[in-house]
Amino acid sequence: MSSLRLFSAALSLLLALAISSCGKTKPGAVPTFPKAPVILISVDTLRSDHLPFYGYSGVETPALSALRADSVLFEKAYSHAPLTLPSHLSIFTGLLPAGHGVRDNLGYRLKPEVPTLPELLKKSGYRTGGAISAFVLLGSSGIGRGFDFYEDGLEANKPHMATSMIQRSGTESEARLESWIAGGKGEPLFAFLHLYEPHTPYEPKEPYRSRYASSLYDGEIATADEIVGSFVKFLKEKGIYDRALIVFLSDHGESLGEHGEEDHGVFLYRATLQVPLLVKLPGGQYAGSAVKETVQLADVFTTIGEAVAPGEFPRIEGNVNLLALAAGAPAPERQVYAESVFPRTHFGWADLASVLDRKWQYVDAPRPEFYDLGADPGETANVIEKKPGPFRAMKVDLEKRKAAFEAPGAIGEEEKKKLASLGYLSTGATAGTGPLPDPKDEIGTIVLLREAVSKSKHGQPQEAIAFFEKLLAKNPRMLDVWDLYSEVLLDVGRGEDALAARKKTVELSPPAATAPLLSVADLCLQIGKPDEAMRNAQLARERGDTGASDMLARAWLEKGNLENAEREARAGLNDPKLRRRSLLWIAWIDAKRKNLPKALEALDAILADGRGGDAPIGTHYLRGDVLARMDRAEDSEREFLEEIRLHPEQNDARVGLALVYASSNRMADAKRTIAEMVAKVGNADAYARAARALTFFQDRAAAEALRREGQKRFPADPRFRTPA
Repeated sequence: MSSLRLFSAALSLLLALAISSCGKTKPGAVPTFPKAPVILISVDTLRSDHLPFYGYSGVETPALSALRADSVLFEKAYSHAPLTLPSHLSIFTGLLPAGHGVRDNLGYRLKPEVPTLPELLKKSGYRTGGAISAFVLLGSSGIGRGFDFYEDGLEANKPHMATSMIQRSGTESEARLESWIAGGKGEPLFAFLHLYEPHTPYEPKEPYRSRYASSLYDGEIATADEIVGSFVKFLKEKGIYDRALIVFLSDHGESLGEHGEEDHGVFLYRATLQVPLLVKLPGGQYAGSAVKETVQLADVFTTIGEAVAPGEFPRIEGNVNLLALAAGAPAPERQVYAESVFPRTHFGWADLASVLDRKWQYVDAPRPEFYDLGADPGETANVIEKKPGPFRAMKVDLEKRKAAFEAPGAIGEEEKKKLASLGYLSTGATAGTGPLPDPKDEIGTIVLLREAVSKSKHGQPQEAIAFFEKLLAKNPRMLDVWDLYSEVLLDVGRGEDALAARKKTVELSPPAATAPLLSVADLCLQIGKPDEAMRNAQLARERGDTGASDMLARAWLEKGNLENAEREARAGLNDPKLRRRSLLWIAWIDAKRKNLPKALEALDAILADGRGGDAPIGTHYLRGDVLARMDRAEDSEREFLEEIRLHPEQNDARVGLALVYASSNRMADAKRTIAEMVAKVGNADAYARAARALTFFQDRAAAEALRREGQKRFPADPRFRTPA
């Protein structure tokens, strides 16, 4: 062989060795991958024991199974909280919930002095981007700190937001994150993708809905698998996958009826704490291996930091580098801590805390629990009376680590409604005095509450009222149950009773709270009491709530004082949170002054606003009304239809659309629209408006029939006592 050929062969061999050893170290040492791309994929509410590579056969996950083949699998990974925001912030900070300050999904904010994963990676030269799929991970909580790009544009500045508007398909989040990755220049990059499948409500798309009809939860897992597969394909096409450190995990699991809990948030059993965890290393190192030792989600922070930015992350006592375990290092003796203040902040029950290791779990509750996880993985037999050997040591360890309860801060009324529609049905409960109930004894309350909400959503208001009254008789301090109760009372036309129930939320709230006052003001306006609305809004203003100007503008409009209404509306124009709603009231004022082009100008400004999300409720309705008065029937029809699409529970746009049809000699369409309002909305207001509209259309027989039906269904509503 010639010397040139020998040199070439030797060079090729050296290059091959260099490439194959990139990131590798000698056996047992901890591998590092400085400046490698970092991809974090979180699938919300995913139990590890509902995945094939954890032994489950009920669902197929080809994409995740392929990722597992390239990754290290951690057999026993645990969350620190069965709630989305606290758990994700433990991943992002390496700290327990009390350490980073966020202990529930609402009412808490990340401590400003605590550094986050994206902040530290950004300081290390990374560009950072994330896309989330649910309201509870909005960047305003502090979780968005350090991101160059944090796509949380599912906040729509409007009240009574529907579920579909506060969570979005993971496909949409994936597309937005891919666009950011593709549009950026330079590396390294950190990308965070959050999927909300399989969180409730379980609504998998086809073909998974049909394929997994017996378990829609599994159908949502299959949906998430497809999205992850699409994202992985994109990473491969961009040449990122092979070079990347990819972490796949879930924030918590799902009870699925175990221990009487349908979903998650209350209990600290394995069903909601044990999560999947995969770590794919650059170059496929350790692909297909598994780690049996117990690990925790806070370890992810330490692992990423030490892998890609050695020496640039703070050391956190008690955390472990997962790659060290993958390399064969012995696991330290430690216990994983978890907590849930959800029972206390939402229902006034006792908060819970837990520690567990590979063999045992201790749960601190009014009636403590101790489980042998090896012999009883379903945690059905509490063996605390037997006082097993590890019990006392675990109890002492938990007492050292358990943080004192800190009450949440003020929670806005819109936030509470959005959280409720995600399945967290009650927030801000006041516990009162004395010992707090054990959640084990009270879990049936949540079943009753969900049944009440289901009845109210499915056109059974009287049945819903009976459930709410049963709940409140048992525990009259559940603040938001009073709120939900007031809504269904309003639906059946019992306005005064609804107002009395809504006022209970003021009584049960902290003295400085303003959101309940504005909620009472909102209800006062709905039942025609603008003066009382103004009194509540003024009190909220005196307590420092700038949002009171929004409610005061509405109240002055209701009273016909356009000058004062305009003053209040313009006061909110400089507040980003109020600007679009303030523009809406200005448009109303101009419309009442018959300055229709000016009203349309304000409405156009709302739609042109770059904040993202949908326009405030009523925007498209008012555009439809203004355009109708400008003799632009076709444009008006389009706007009314858009309002109905976005807010199908609202009656204004349906009546407006019917009037447009009638004015265009489309009487059949007009009557069809009125019939749809009765069928699809079906509350007392829908019946009353429908009867008035049919009277206007000269169909007196149909109008009278609706009045009689309304009187039968809503006997307390005065609108059905005499002909309109």
